[in-house]
Amino acid sequence: MRFTHSLLLTTIVTTTIVYTVNSVPISPSDLALPRNALASLPSSNALMPNQFEKRGKHNHKKHSKSKKNKRYSRKKKTTKKKTVKKTTKKSTKKKTTKKSSGSSGKKYSGDGTFYSPGLGSCGITNSDSEMVAALNAPQMNNPANPNNNPLCGKYINVHGHKGTVRVKIVDTCPPCKSGDVDLSTAAFGKIADYDEGRVPITWSWA
Repeated sequence: MRFTHSLLLTTIVTTTIVYTVNSVPISPSDLALPRNALASLPSSNALMPNQFEKRGKHNHKKHSKSKKNKRYSRKKKTTKKKTVKKTTKKSTKKKTTKKSSGSSGKKYSGDGTFYSPGLGSCGITNSDSEMVAALNAPQMNNPANPNNNPLCGKYINVHGHKGTVRVKIVDTCPPCKSGDVDLSTAAFGKIADYDEGRVPITWSWA
């Protein structure tokens, strides 16, 4: 490497400047800032409270918002009303009426005759002048004790060509067929003449 005059001069100047800078001492007054400059600078303590205050305000706002959110986030309690239905069961009592063998309304037909009543199968003694009759054995249907027959004491309306008579059943006519009625003398005279002896009739339970 060749050293020229210009390069040698530059090296000497640079070395001199570096040595001068390193050898000169620095005094505190050289580093001190002017008083006006220090006064104009805001202190770190002055800055800190404001920052804390701002942070505190922000935190307070956040807390207040969170409280509001919590209040609104509470679920409303819904109370369901229980509706109790009272079911009343109506008891329907069926009235059962036992119909006797003599059903009213139905018409029967047969022969009408007459006889002289006395002590009948129903256990009652009657006379010729009473409006009574003896019913045929099939329809009378006597039990073991004929006195307890439910048809005893019931009434029938007998119709003949002469008229109608209402008589009470007090006896049974064994030779009579179903539909026939053996009437007392007084009762027979209401529906026919005595010399006829036997006449066609219709009758029904009264």
